[in-house]
Amino acid sequence: MTVTRSLLIALLGCLLLLPGCGGEERAAAADPAARAWVDAYGDQLDRWAEDAAKMSAAIQERAWERLGRVVRRMGRDGDSVRARFATVPPALDGAGDLYALLLDAGDAASAWARVYRRDPPPYLGNADGLAKSAALSDAASDFQAKVNRAADALR
Repeated sequence: MTVTRSLLIALLGCLLLLPGCGGEERAAAADPAARAWVDAYGDQLDRWAEDAAKMSAAIQERAWERLGRVVRRMGRDGDSVRARFATVPPALDGAGDLYALLLDAGDAASAWARVYRRDPPPYLGNADGLAKSAALSDAASDFQAKVNRAADALR
């Protein structure tokens, strides 16, 4: 018996509640560089939300290899955030705070991918499996909270 499915579905359902992290809610910036930076920020959040939908489908289908590919991609995105967003436009009010929030989310995505890579599902319903599932769930929850903060900052 596996416990991964129900825990991750519940968690990932929350990630899907990030509609339009980018899109219309993005702050309109007059400076083209600032606008491009904010658009890229929103695109990154949108990509994580889209990947959450893909993860949910993979979990429901028990497609563990596909799930692993999506988690690894999310982790690689997290690894690249620092470099991709390092040039913070000075014309954008609060860009430093946005950058810090995105770094937190990126670091959490990377950490989640590391936990997944170390002990990928499916897990057995024994004590060891429950501990592995809890560790993965905790890492995903941390990522979710940080992505939510990053998304809220754009509103």
